[in-house]
This record gives sequence, C-alpha cells and structure tokens, in this order.
Amino acid sequence: MLNKTMNRLFFASLLIISYQFVFAQGNSNYDILNDLSDINRKVKTENQSQAKQSKLNFYLDEEWKAGVFYTKKNDPINGYLFRYNIYTDQIELRSVVNQNEIDIVTIGSKKFIYSEFLNADSIADEGYFEMIVNGDCKLLIRRSIAFKGSDIHDNAYGSQASTKVVEKYYIKKDKERAVEVDKSKEGILTLLSDKDKFVEYYDDKLILFLNEKKLIELVNYYNKI
Repeated sequence: MLNKTMNRLFFASLLIISYQFVFAQGNSNYDILNDLSDINRKVKTENQSQAKQSKLNFYLDEEWKAGVFYTKKNDPINGYLFRYNIYTDQIELRSVVNQNEIDIVTIGSKKFIYSEFLNADSIADEGYFEMIVNGDCKLLIRRSIAFKGSDIHDNAYGSQASTKVVEKYYIKKDKERAVEVDKSKEGILTLLSDKDKFVEYYDDKLILFLNEKKLIELVNYYNKI
C-alpha cells in the first residue's frame, strides 16, 4: 500500500513539474498541455474505479451536507449537498431538481421535460419524459420499471433479473398532458388528425407498424404544417 502511495505522489509531482516546464514554453505547447490534462483525467478515473472496489472510507464525512460554493465573481450559490472525496481529491455535489422551476433538463445528449399524463390505471399522474422531438407537438419517451414478481416490495431491492425497463412513446401538444401513442396507423391518426394536410400525408403512406424512426418523421412533418 505504501509503495502505491509513493508511486502516486511521484507521478503527481512529475505531472506538476512537466506542466510548469511546458507552460514556460508558451502557447506553442498547447497540445502537450492537453495531453497532460488527459493523463490527469485518466489517473483520477483509475483512482475512482479503485475506490469503488474498496471497502475503506475515502470520504472526509460520508454524509451529504448542505453548503455554499462561490463563483469566481464571488456570487454565492446555495441549495446543494456536498461531500469531499479524499482519495480522488474531488468535491462531490448532489441535488434534486425542482421540476416546478425547469422547462428542459439536458443530461449528456438527452433532453427531459416534466409533464402530466395518465398512468396504467388511467389515473392522472406526472413525471419525467425524454424528449425525442421538440416543437408545438412533442414526441416523448416515458420509462418505468416493471417488476416480474407479484409483489413490488419483494422485488424493489432484488436482483436485476427481477426487473426490466419499459419504454412507451407519448405525444404532447403545447401545455396539454402527454398521451400514450398506440403504435398503429389508427392510433397516431387519432392524436394528429386535427390538421387536414397531415391526414392526407399519412393516408398516402403504407404503414403497418410505427417504430421510433417513423414516429419522428411523422411528428416533424406535423410540426412543419
């Protein structure tokens, strides 16, 4: 363990010395700085992976605690929980988004909105949807967990084999609630038949079953007319 620690310290020192040397050379070494930055990210990623495999406590305090962080302009930002990871030398942040204060949330390349809908029991509900097509008419995906057993409480903390992710497509117009798409020719026509041009366009197409690609094409056309 001591040897590993010494190796990390040596490697970190080498990175710092290399960075100072390169920085002194001017802007011509911009690519080298990027390489060093990539190396540093890889080291942190390896450290995080090792930390996950260990049972040791790598946090100064495992509990998430309220705090404040300040921008470079000294503006305080509140409403988050923090903890310090000693092993990776990173401050981790956690927060739950208040859906009443947001319109669209992006996570990587995916976009999410919050909307009302009718659940499987035809009861008014609300939740997050991935937005596939934006516009006056939106194409959405709603994901939920299906439990294979008869009792949801018996399976909630069970193995992954006892559950599966179910995806369903929805149409949402303006501020209306999201409506599940029946992926048949009649089903989509029921939702989008308020535009005559769309009905004509749709009737001319030979569609037996609607996949995601076809749904995107149809909703995009609907929004254009």
